[in-house]
Amino acid sequence: MKKLSLAMTALSLSGAVLADSPTSIVSHANQQWNQALNQGKLSELVALYDNDATVSPGNGKLLTGHDEIRNLFAGFIENGVHNHQIETVDIIAADKQITQVAYWQAEGVNAEQKPVSFGGVLVTVLEQNEAGEWQLQSHVWNAAP
Repeated sequence: MKKLSLAMTALSLSGAVLADSPTSIVSHANQQWNQALNQGKLSELVALYDNDATVSPGNGKLLTGHDEIRNLFAGFIENGVHNHQIETVDIIAADKQITQVAYWQAEGVNAEQKPVSFGGVLVTVLEQNEAGEWQLQSHVWNAAP
């Protein structure tokens, strides 16, 4: 399975992590995430998450693991969510974990198939595994009305 660091070759080389800043790591992670969703590459999107990652899409539910994450994002892609962007507000880094607080926005269509824009706040947690790869461990967001 493709790991975040494998998708971001500037961040790792043969399992050895280069001296990239947390800001650079988050920026690359956001770029990979946006690109995968916006291009409808579901397998690449899911591969950015750890096998046991959790996602909470702002509805009071907690999804765990690749199957549940895949099902969620498959629905987004099938329903035309696109032009997803992330604007980082804060980054908190400690040891092998980086937490991001950000604004997100995307475009799609409503029930009448008219274009709509939507967005909110997200928090992501990236963790570095024993192989030196950075993966999403947790992803929580809300949506503004």
